Amino acid sequence: MSVFLIQTNGREISEDAKPEYIRGAMGPTFVDEPLRHHRYFNANPYWKREGYERRDAWETATGGDTALLYCSSSVDDHPTCLSHILPIENKQIDSKGALLEFETSIEIEPKINYQDIQRLVDQGEFSEKMGYCGQQGFNFTQVAPSDFDKVNDLTTQV
Repeated sequence: MSVFLIQTNGREISEDAKPEYIRGAMGPTFVDEPLRHHRYFNANPYWKREGYERRDAWETATGGDTALLYCSSSVDDHPTCLSHILPIENKQIDSKGALLEFETSIEIEPKINYQDIQRLVDQGEFSEKMGYCGQQGFNFTQVAPSDFDKVNDLTTQV
């Protein structure tokens, strides 16, 4: 099983996104995509960008893998924290973009806040890629399976 890290925000898609995202999204906010609609979408050509190893992650992800959801400060219910586990059910890449479909999201308690994530990265308990949380321009990458194990050690699933 591969593990991925997704970062999302609470902004309105219709106000904050390029037209190619708006056409592919269900919204109304970016965080609603994984939590209410059980999906995560990167439009063409943005999923192909190399930054944060995004393209490699999209090409690697498959059904049966798992994603960890980090919510930025603009997410009212879960600001600046890892909040959910997203079991990946299906991946589709086509001319519109790249799409992950999830089984029902699993909320974790307690949430793992930004400061704790950075501390655990510094202590070597999370992989360096977990440090991408909170970085502007970051939204998707593959992380180490041990990151998922650490999340499970630190939390319970609600």
